[in-house]
Amino acid sequence: MFNRAIGSLALCLVTTSIYAQAYAPVLEEVLVTAQKRVENVQDIPVTINVVAAQQLDHFSIRNTADLAESVPGLTIQPTPQNLAQVAIRGLGTGSASESLDQSVGLFVDGIWSGRVRDFQAALFDVERVEVIKGTQNTLLGKNTSLGALSIISTPPGENFGGYLQGNYETRFDSHYLTGAVNLPTALGFYRLAFNAVEEEGYVDNKATGAEVPEREQTTLRLSALYPLGDSGALRLTYEYDDLHITGDSFQPDQDSLGFIRAMDPSADIGLDTDKYAVTSYSRGGDADDEQKSQRVVGLYEQGIGDHTLTFLSGWSEYDNDRLTDTDFLSVDYLTSVFSSDYEQFTQEIRLASPDEGHIDYLLGIYYHDSRLDYTNVTDSAFPPPFTVGPLPVDSASLLSYQQDTKIFSAFAQTGIELNERWRVALGLRYTEESKDGLWARERLRSGGLLADVLADLLSPVVPATDLQRNEYNLDGSFSLQVELSPQLMAYASWASGSKSGGFSNNVALPSEAEFDTEKAETSELGMKWQFAGGAGLLNAALFYTDIEDFQVVSFVGTGFLTSTVPARSRGVELETRWLVSADVELGASATYADAQEKDSGLQLPYAPEWSAATDVSWTLPVTTAGLEWRLEASLSYRDKQYQQRLETSPDDSLTLLDLRVALAEPDGKWQLALLARNLLDESSSFGFDFPFFGGQVLPAGSTTIGSVSRPRTLAVQGLYRF
Repeated sequence: MFNRAIGSLALCLVTTSIYAQAYAPVLEEVLVTAQKRVENVQDIPVTINVVAAQQLDHFSIRNTADLAESVPGLTIQPTPQNLAQVAIRGLGTGSASESLDQSVGLFVDGIWSGRVRDFQAALFDVERVEVIKGTQNTLLGKNTSLGALSIISTPPGENFGGYLQGNYETRFDSHYLTGAVNLPTALGFYRLAFNAVEEEGYVDNKATGAEVPEREQTTLRLSALYPLGDSGALRLTYEYDDLHITGDSFQPDQDSLGFIRAMDPSADIGLDTDKYAVTSYSRGGDADDEQKSQRVVGLYEQGIGDHTLTFLSGWSEYDNDRLTDTDFLSVDYLTSVFSSDYEQFTQEIRLASPDEGHIDYLLGIYYHDSRLDYTNVTDSAFPPPFTVGPLPVDSASLLSYQQDTKIFSAFAQTGIELNERWRVALGLRYTEESKDGLWARERLRSGGLLADVLADLLSPVVPATDLQRNEYNLDGSFSLQVELSPQLMAYASWASGSKSGGFSNNVALPSEAEFDTEKAETSELGMKWQFAGGAGLLNAALFYTDIEDFQVVSFVGTGFLTSTVPARSRGVELETRWLVSADVELGASATYADAQEKDSGLQLPYAPEWSAATDVSWTLPVTTAGLEWRLEASLSYRDKQYQQRLETSPDDSLTLLDLRVALAEPDGKWQLALLARNLLDESSSFGFDFPFFGGQVLPAGSTTIGSVSRPRTLAVQGLYRF
């Protein structure tokens, strides 16, 4: 099937190239800031997938998990705790421990926001999203050893205007409303944007009568732009986000030994849109997740002769409280309550030379100061005969962890034009990082003498214990690119990157908490070609990433285990886009990534070998009415994948088809559309062994928990610009 798809894609490319030569239209230039400068993406020796604002708005992509469906090689998988498993090319950090830094960095308007809870950020009023693949530590810094996501919000405009967009999803009665307005004044330019989501659940919890998961999110953003003199500008942004998720879609999937049924005769076994679970810890009986966050970004740019001096300041914080019904049944056997508060301040100062001439350079320094406060209450009360040998699983404990992180780094990159065709770039980054942790656990409830014996083994009482770590990393990059013709560029690149070590909060003892720095090296050989007079493009790259001490997080029944293994990912990236005519545009991209542990050959979690996406847009004028039809379709595919290390049954492959049909004014002032998401009604699952028992007392894979993704939906969408 896949070979036929590749053959069809090649045929379309050849045919379309012939047709495109007869038309004047050219693809719009795509500008990115992945290398701290405004550059054409086709001129950069880096693999970058750009998701434009139009695609986000038209297909109602409002969070990073939905974003990943349209970007091959990017995986963002939600978990029961609403944490994100993020991977690029099959490589990424597990989400189980909030103290772990992510090796795929998230940036919002240039500010690193790579804590795992930050991936809950709303996508709205966005200019573009850049998915930057491969090691990027030299310029982006802070934990981008495997890639980065960069979200760029829409800046204030100089003219009054704005838009309002609303979606009503009919099947589950969900509402989406977003909009923005530019307010130019004599004192500066302002933009106010908002996003409101009321997404109803698609799984019927028979025990509580609720449809879950239900998501409510309200976000406000105010930005201001102040021109300063002839060559200076100050941009300030404030954003507030309020997120509430009620319930989850997780339920018993496998019960081959009848273990779950013995614990809860009312359990609904098998993945579907029904579940039967309740916890007495929440008022409504369902899992609950509340998070409030704030973000402030200040960007000051000043021209100094031909150079540009940039000050980029960022402050952010979030408060998160969540409850997980961790037994996923209608009994109160296992419950987890989490609280995490995080605050950070970052400051970057850089000086950029003009990008004209034979030599250009960029110099900078970076400072980061953050604090994480985390607590986790675990209450387990499994009655006999559900014991570990003769020992009852019956106790409650409070784990607390605080971490202060300070980082200083200096970086530089220079580009040298060897002649009219050849260019070389060299980069270097030096980083000092210190982490101070305080780790403790106390017993909140005892289930008796025998229960205390087991509790002391699995979750012993630990007085407040200081943890301290300092590290010093030197990362670098090199690229060589050649202009084979004005339309064709080839390149070879190499980069080394570090993801800082630290301490895991999900271990039995603080003596087991420390883990080492993760080192990665990425080599890439690629080309970027614009054909048919600019009507089409074709990009391709071969890549190889090698990692020392790759951090793999697995659920082992009694908790989360962080293992370090040597790993690698190798494969190919393909991307093409072309204008068949002024009214028809086609695009396709694919990633093949063979990501595995080097010693054992095991396929890594969240590492589908093949993933691909294609899209088409077609405009049909309605000349008699002065209007036009706009037809858009998006098709994505990913191969089967494992959810965690040593898993025996992978999640099946997934194909998603989205379709949008709109009636609009040619100038785009208004649109009325029908939007179908997941038109094929396919479902993915997320599975793991049953808590405390899976893979321990019971054979791995015999008793599992899983979830289903959102089924087919149909929405009415309206857009008005003023």
